[in-house]
Amino acid sequence: MFGFLRPVKGLTVLACVYLALWTGAEVTVVRYTAETINRIKEIHLLDRPAAGAGLLAWILGPTPDAAGLRQIVLTLAVLTCGLGVLTYLREVTNVKLSMNMVFYIREAVYDKLQHAGFRFHDAISTGELINRSLTDLQNVRAFINSAVLITLEMLLIVGGYFALLLWRSPLVALLALIPLPLWTWYILRFSRQAQPALKSVMEAGDRNVSIITENIAGVHVVKAFATESQEIRKYHENCDEFFKRVIRRIRMFANFAPVMRGIATASHLTLFLAAGILIIKGRLQVGDILLLGAAMGAILARLQQVSVINDQYQNAVVSARRLYEVLMARPAVRERPGARPLPDGPGAVTFERVTFGYDPAKPVLRDVSFHVPGGSVVAIVGPTGAGKSTLASLVSRFYDPQEGRVLIDGVDVRDVTLESLRRQVAYVFQETFLFSESVEANIAYGRPGIAGGQIEAAARLAQAHEFVEALPDGYATRLGERGASLSGGQRQRLAIARAIVLNPRVLILDDATAAIDPETEHEIRRGMRLCMLDRTVFVIAHRISTVKSADMVVVLEGGRVAQIGTHDELLAQDGHYRHIVNLQLYGADGDGDGEERLSHMDRMRQFCRNAAATAPEDAP
Repeated sequence: MFGFLRPVKGLTVLACVYLALWTGAEVTVVRYTAETINRIKEIHLLDRPAAGAGLLAWILGPTPDAAGLRQIVLTLAVLTCGLGVLTYLREVTNVKLSMNMVFYIREAVYDKLQHAGFRFHDAISTGELINRSLTDLQNVRAFINSAVLITLEMLLIVGGYFALLLWRSPLVALLALIPLPLWTWYILRFSRQAQPALKSVMEAGDRNVSIITENIAGVHVVKAFATESQEIRKYHENCDEFFKRVIRRIRMFANFAPVMRGIATASHLTLFLAAGILIIKGRLQVGDILLLGAAMGAILARLQQVSVINDQYQNAVVSARRLYEVLMARPAVRERPGARPLPDGPGAVTFERVTFGYDPAKPVLRDVSFHVPGGSVVAIVGPTGAGKSTLASLVSRFYDPQEGRVLIDGVDVRDVTLESLRRQVAYVFQETFLFSESVEANIAYGRPGIAGGQIEAAARLAQAHEFVEALPDGYATRLGERGASLSGGQRQRLAIARAIVLNPRVLILDDATAAIDPETEHEIRRGMRLCMLDRTVFVIAHRISTVKSADMVVVLEGGRVAQIGTHDELLAQDGHYRHIVNLQLYGADGDGDGEERLSHMDRMRQFCRNAAATAPEDAP
């Protein structure tokens, strides 16, 4: 946690210096106040005022007693003014330190969230990450601030006043140390009980945020299935559990504070009793009572802050462990030392005996090998769960295979920088995501600042220009969250335009036309012929109309390459490809007679001809 002080070490040192000066000024003010009272008592100012003069005249007079009193009062006034100035500087510096620390912690957390791999984001929910980035971050910030400044203030105040008490009376100073062992024992005992309770509160809070996040993201599903009451009940149940855990925590800390205060009060009374006895015996002066009261008030007030720091510490320890999981999350892939930019080439992609599994013990892809020449269009087909999207994700190096390697233009993708690789490999995901920005900004996301003409050209190729022009502000129209104001097909066309603008060497379309009607799909394919020239294109699709124009078809079954060839070659072979072609074109396995092999439209035409031939001649 204290590593976050490195970027603000200058402010930290300055805040500590102001705190030390402020503490010295406060202790000195208390000492001079006690000296003033003792001086007044010694000269018996109230018993023998100057003859024929009032109190003010006597104080301003030339007598040595009056001059000494004036000097002490003047010194006290200067110290008090200095204390006020130091208080202002201290508070301003503390706030700057706190805010700067928040900035750097947030920057570190957000930076890690950007660089963490898919595996990390798959394991932790969005709501939990939001809670860690906000609540846990503030808990850690508050503790670091308290641990440095309040702890230093406690040490300086206790040390300064203890030295002052030791100077006046060693016995009183030793009595002031009596509560420390008791406090230490009780705090350690309390800490063992507090951390599990705090962790349970934070986990319940995570679930609250996750429920809200999921409900907002899936509001259309909730309304479509009329499950509003079910979602409300689920949220209420979790809120009740959260409330119970918070009450348990509050009771625990409510029991902690009175015990700490009781120890402090007992110590305070004992010290005043001892001071009274010493004054009666003449070993302390009357002004020392004020000094003792101020010193013990300051010491006990600071020591009672141990409960505040302990509260913050218990929260921070749990929060720090949760933040640690974020800050120490290992990226799914790492750049090798000396990684270089991806060299120029036509975009040839080679898989060499690749085996990969999200859980290494359960491979998704097994011994996959094939070569795609540069500029080719390769279609990846296969049943659900065969590993099609996983295979494509290895090209962009979202993950690294456990065995084998993936090469682009003869270079292992693990030997090149991630930025250069992903600038040359554009991905259109199956689930389209658009940002709450303008249409233009979404299309130009991979190349911000490009000319509007290039954006419009990409939109035309993706068949998005017409509907974008129909929007209220055209390309400047700001989209709703996740592009909710657009249809699924419109969002997918913008995603395709976003990939086209990047002008990549390798383009991956992961079922990118699934939400688009066949007519629009045909228009997009026709428009993309130009942008597919001299570019390697991976097409993951289920529609044969999309697959049959590919230069190569790779069929995956059970994580292995079952067939490779062109559409016509695979159609002539017995296997999964011919099976799915027959299902889509003929609605059956294709092993029946000619009538069963007819397409749906041909069967309808045949039915109409038969009906017309058998109709009575006088039928209308």
